[in-house]
Amino acid sequence: MSALATSKPPYVPQLTRYEQWLKRRSGLSFPDYQSLWRWSGDDQTAFWQSVWDFAQLHSPTPHTAVLVDATMPGTKWFPGAQVNYAREVLRHVDAAHAAGMVAVIAENELGEVRELSWPELRRQVAALALELRALGVQRGDRVAGYLPNRTETIIAFLATASIGAIWSLCAPDMGTNAVVDRFAQITPKVLIAADGIFYNGKPADRRGVILQLAAALPTVQAVIVLETLYADIAIANPAVTYRAFNDL
Repeated sequence: MSALATSKPPYVPQLTRYEQWLKRRSGLSFPDYQSLWRWSGDDQTAFWQSVWDFAQLHSPTPHTAVLVDATMPGTKWFPGAQVNYAREVLRHVDAAHAAGMVAVIAENELGEVRELSWPELRRQVAALALELRALGVQRGDRVAGYLPNRTETIIAFLATASIGAIWSLCAPDMGTNAVVDRFAQITPKVLIAADGIFYNGKPADRRGVILQLAAALPTVQAVIVLETLYADIAIANPAVTYRAFNDL
């Protein structure tokens, strides 16, 4: 087999794809980026409707307009529409996997690299979403994440968003009081937290902080703990339901 037969097709930037689609769809053509940019501001309704159509966004209920009122603050976009971010991400799973693309490539401070396939991302998101629902999380509830930048944080966000719940995140290198101040404002129902981190060249146990957070946030009904190599033993608090992220 020749090298030509096995080579991948050239990459076409999304902006170029959009411009080509726009010309086919509406006959609009722009000589340069600045012209396209000006049009996006001069005719906001046409531009954003075209973005909606090009991205093939899905809503179970139709929108009645694109832009109701451009006055800031208070402007309203696409009234009547309901778009779920997690659905829009995961609807590409089969096509992306068939193209040989991975969903997540993560590297930590130790140089360890992890890859997660698109089907496995979808499976883990669905598993955590089921767990969150079992814990009583519904649309509009808040889920707080006390997690570092790692694959499980992406999974937790997408699982929360898939339900229609609200996600908030603080990094485990933040001070405990600062984390409590932030999370207390949103009254989370569930806390998802890492029991340890490797940060700035050294491991750090965060089990004590998790206990403090659970005690300081009375609305937290359950804690899902991401168990790491940086905490020696599991934590438990009889006042709060604990789950292991790793077992989902």
